[in-house]
Amino acid sequence: MNAAAYDTDTENLRVAVIGAGIVGLSCALWLIKAGYKVTIIDRGAPGEGTSYGNAGVLAGFARLPFTRFSMLCKIPKLLMDRDSPLSVSSHYVPDLLPYGWSYFKSCFNYKKMRAALTELQTQAYDADQVLLNLTGGQSLVRSEGSLGLFADADSIENAKKGEMRERQEQGVRLEFCDAAQVHELEPDLAPFYAGGVYYPDTRFTVSPVELSRCYARYFEAQGGRIVRDKVNFIETKDQDVKIQTSLQCHRFDKLVIAAGSSSKQLVSQLGLDIPLVSERGYHLMINAGGKQTHRPIAWLDKSVFISPMDGGIRMAGTAEFADEDEKPNRGRIDCMKRHARTMLGEDLEFESTWVGSRPSTPDSLPVIGNLPGQPRVILAFGHGHLGLTLSAVTGKLVAETIQGVKPSVDLAAFSALRFS
Repeated sequence: MNAAAYDTDTENLRVAVIGAGIVGLSCALWLIKAGYKVTIIDRGAPGEGTSYGNAGVLAGFARLPFTRFSMLCKIPKLLMDRDSPLSVSSHYVPDLLPYGWSYFKSCFNYKKMRAALTELQTQAYDADQVLLNLTGGQSLVRSEGSLGLFADADSIENAKKGEMRERQEQGVRLEFCDAAQVHELEPDLAPFYAGGVYYPDTRFTVSPVELSRCYARYFEAQGGRIVRDKVNFIETKDQDVKIQTSLQCHRFDKLVIAAGSSSKQLVSQLGLDIPLVSERGYHLMINAGGKQTHRPIAWLDKSVFISPMDGGIRMAGTAEFADEDEKPNRGRIDCMKRHARTMLGEDLEFESTWVGSRPSTPDSLPVIGNLPGQPRVILAFGHGHLGLTLSAVTGKLVAETIQGVKPSVDLAAFSALRFS
């Protein structure tokens, strides 16, 4: 039987997914749902990497790429402000040069990127619902909307004329709130805000890591395999894909690379150089005493979220461009603590801190689809701040690609070739 004929035999097709974060797990669930024999390979436990520490927001409102000239113009000022959400490690500057050049060039394509991101977002809710219903993960998700707040009235007016109007044009439902309306929704917040915007359709999970574990348990119950091992080498051949891990050699018919920031090194073995960078985010787990929040709340001036989680309130955010293995930056943590006290008051207990690396592309869009010239390899990484939000729809698109059916979303904008 030739390779093409073999690839249509769903029951016998062996698929490996490298990466046990929320994107890899979602890909694996859609594939096993379609009838494939699926193995996940990751040196860590499911959901214990970058997927562990996010703000838990299914951010359907996020339809505007960060890659735009208005953002580019703000970067010098942001880098000079110790309380800004942006920082760059001096050791990481050489790695950022190809990314920065590609970022600049991508700004010229902003409208096309926005259209592509919006198309993904319009499919994300239904794709999420399929996996939540399938796995029982719905019990970990709340539908209370989310708030985005500003500290002064001028910022609110500028947002109304700019980003918020643009989001409305992309189909996002939102309502503007004054300070009194915010207080009615979240009475335990400190009065740092002048008002903001309420997104009524936003959902969030009270435990990102438990959602990943829920997906993993269902995957294994359906016959999927999870291999805890490090991938050292990948080799593609006409008849299969060879994956050499620390402990043994595996062979599969198809390979999905969904390894977050580590995907850059894996695809380089296959001849592809992508300007993917490590954009680190931090979180704090906070005991706020008797204070409660009911939904994710962003302080948009500082680009941080506080979200109600099992076990306390989580503050998450910042964009630190640094090597994923670099030690946590104490200055970033202290900055977030100051923001937390501004939002929730002085009497807080910080119970733990965490840092993880988002896989970020220069154009704010993920890489999804076949690896050019390698028909047995499918890519699914580079989601930046939207890994949780776009995980399920990415998994659906990966499964459709392997099945050979027309994808639900045009994948041209997400091709790895766009950086060539």
